[in-house]
Amino acid sequence: MKSLYRRSQFKDQLGQVFANLSALRAHLPASDLPEALVQWLTDLGNLHGVPFNYLVPDEGMLPPESIRFFYLDPNWIAALTDGALSIGRNLDPNPEGPEMNLQKALHPTLRGQVLSNALTKRRRAFGLPHRENSGAEPGAPAVISGFVLRSSLVREYPSLGVNVYPEGHTPNDPEPELLDILRFEQLGKSSDTLVCLVSGDAYRVDLHEAPQALHYGIDCFEADCQVGTNPVTAVKNLYTFGNKTENVDGVTTNSVTMSQTVTPTDISDCFRSKESRVIGMDAVAQKILAVNKNATPPAGTTAPTTIDSAELGFEMIQGVGMVSFIQSANS
Repeated sequence: MKSLYRRSQFKDQLGQVFANLSALRAHLPASDLPEALVQWLTDLGNLHGVPFNYLVPDEGMLPPESIRFFYLDPNWIAALTDGALSIGRNLDPNPEGPEMNLQKALHPTLRGQVLSNALTKRRRAFGLPHRENSGAEPGAPAVISGFVLRSSLVREYPSLGVNVYPEGHTPNDPEPELLDILRFEQLGKSSDTLVCLVSGDAYRVDLHEAPQALHYGIDCFEADCQVGTNPVTAVKNLYTFGNKTENVDGVTTNSVTMSQTVTPTDISDCFRSKESRVIGMDAVAQKILAVNKNATPPAGTTAPTTIDSAELGFEMIQGVGMVSFIQSANS
């Protein structure tokens, strides 16, 4: 009888704890949730496994060769997560029942771990250090935005890259800042659609070719089919620069300061006469030196007297192809 009484007493105490949300939270251990569960819910929050027709209900909303930008609704994601967790929940009409109270008590810990993991998962995959992101909760992004792109480019150019900037921190601003990318993925090997999610409010999105496509190039080129009769018309936009030498505590350092404007320069006479698509680098170097001698060097510097390989490389390198999308004031 004594054992039955203790069991009954324990059952009553357990019922009282589960009936009170505050008491239940006080008795829960402060341990983390299983890693596998956190990873699965993180992927779900980044729309992995979500049927595409839930995201784009009609094909007319995303026709071929189009891009659509969006904000991720945290209430929608919360409902999605709740639905996933309901798989192991018994039906209970009482919203204050023990099982509902247990889920409410676990929710803050679960949400904190999932949001923090969402910010670090992709960075860890690329071996990058984690950057903290200010938000409504520790480790939680205040806003998650993104875009869906449908284009043949997605299928035919799998090395497509993206840079996303917040307002006031674009490459045209004094302090550029990249937003963390949570997901950037083609939806299937043969799909022409990709989805991108970023932690923050995307103001400028740059879609670009793979960085390894950097190359030497010029800005305007027209070649005649017949070699020998005025074969090439070519222009290169050249930066001018100045050299500066400083001696601090016995250590001498040399630096180069570039101008912020370019000088369009005719380099048509720098091509070989018998090979109209082959440029003479010595001739280009002399052209760069001549442009610099005729320009006023930046304050505190002197005009170069020679052009070395680093300066020639800087002038001749062309960036990869890129398309920028910038949020308008009335969007």
